[in-house]
Amino acid sequence: MSFHRGFPHLVKYFPSQGIALPAVLSPRRSRIYIRPWIWDRGSVQSLGLLVHEAYHALQIQEAGPGLGLLRPFLILYLASSAGVGFLYHRHPMELDAYQLAGRRRSLFESTFCDSPEPLEPLLATGGCCDPDRLRRSCEPLTTPSSGLRFWRRLAASTPVAGRLFALRPAAALPLGIVSVPLVAFWLVLWTIVTAVLWLSRLLVEGTGMLIAGLLWLTGTFVFPLQRRG
Repeated sequence: MSFHRGFPHLVKYFPSQGIALPAVLSPRRSRIYIRPWIWDRGSVQSLGLLVHEAYHALQIQEAGPGLGLLRPFLILYLASSAGVGFLYHRHPMELDAYQLAGRRRSLFESTFCDSPEPLEPLLATGGCCDPDRLRRSCEPLTTPSSGLRFWRRLAASTPVAGRLFALRPAAALPLGIVSVPLVAFWLVLWTIVTAVLWLSRLLVEGTGMLIAGLLWLTGTFVFPLQRRG
């Protein structure tokens, strides 16, 4: 993954302080964007935001590869968002990430804000970290996997089907068979939405690159002619 200070193109109009997105053309790569005025490498809150978005990058990897934005993660994120009525504070994938970091009571923030050995003293003079002390403090935060299960989470977000599974977990197999058409429709619906978003982003970025290229060519050929004239 790569890290960026600032949001790209239309994404900058999102109200988020940070966001993790799949790379435009890469099948596996992720990019994390943080607002410039939010980022402070000595702040627990800023680092917590970075850890929160890195958890989403882990979800992107574990959901499976794809083509640019057309990946299982984004399909599942949109489907799960619709499943809770587009309420951010109830989004299950966000709640998983906030358990680790991103809020005052999250594991990362509470470890460094409430512990007797907070983050700032772990920074030695010259801005270099003491590796041993930092490792000891971060051991409880080790997160080898997000535990994301694409099909289980997709089925749970599907209207009607998700309620059936919640009401009768013991009858999961027959309910699963009955719910297959609903889950399939839900998958196709959000796959189409994701594809439209990806094509829109390609169109915006492609148009910008084309305009920039035309301006460069104009400057390359017109300015020498003006000097000769």
